[in-house]
Amino acid sequence: MPLLLICTALLASDPWADAVVSYQAGTGAAPGYDVPATALGPPETLTGEDTATTSVVSPFSPAWRPDEVVSLGAGGAITLAFDQPVLDDPANPWGIDLIVYGNAGFIDVAFPAGVCGGLFGADGGDISVSGDGVTWHEISGIHADGLWPTLAWQDAGPYDEAPGEIPTDPTAAMDPALSAADAEGLTFNELLTLYGGAAGGAGIDLAPTGLAAISFVRIAVDADAWLSAEIDAVVDAGPWTDADLNGDGVVGVDDLLMIIGAWGEQDSSADLDQDGVVGVDDLLIVLDAWA
Repeated sequence: MPLLLICTALLASDPWADAVVSYQAGTGAAPGYDVPATALGPPETLTGEDTATTSVVSPFSPAWRPDEVVSLGAGGAITLAFDQPVLDDPANPWGIDLIVYGNAGFIDVAFPAGVCGGLFGADGGDISVSGDGVTWHEISGIHADGLWPTLAWQDAGPYDEAPGEIPTDPTAAMDPALSAADAEGLTFNELLTLYGGAAGGAGIDLAPTGLAAISFVRIAVDADAWLSAEIDAVVDAGPWTDADLNGDGVVGVDDLLMIIGAWGEQDSSADLDQDGVVGVDDLLIVLDAWA
């Protein structure tokens, strides 16, 4: 990995939105789903914990609890800010610089096998971005709560109660050329292949805005809308040295133990600096990002 990329990763503690600037619940916002801070941090990986419906987050089982998503409602809006600017980087896969995660899902037409039908809970939400929080640029043709439903794990079934061991990458974009029709009729394993290790979400290329970087994202719902978008997370996309190896949203002792357990290995997910072997530099990356 180039030195510049390593340094950038070390300077920024995480790729998630860091602060709520404002939140206004609109008409029809789901009662109790009014805590805007739930849109900060990584997208959910497990939903319904401590209930009879505990499940991994998958395209058939989206996040649904009040402490996992925030509801906007008609006329509602949320504005989030990043500590580190999100750059328009043409080198990102497909040029995608930003990913918004909602809580839409695919209808399982062969429950519980996980065979894709149409979308449910695709409630829209208009996305705007800004470099200074004053001048806004609307993102055309992309909705916050729609394609692609969140996939948290590469090695868990669509309704498993326990997390997998191989997380998807929330900073990896889906191919923008794909549409809902490409998922229609796919089995769960075929859907995993389509996602290609990405976690889904609505991918945004900043290039059409003319902005070199943005620090603010606003998601709003029209006052005459009859659907209420829900937001889970907003993420700086592109190459990222992710020290959260076990995908639990926190860099801590478990991630450190994974580095130690893989010490000296090649072709390992614990090789954070991608130099071909797990070693001291990977250990330092984990320590730098320690929560």
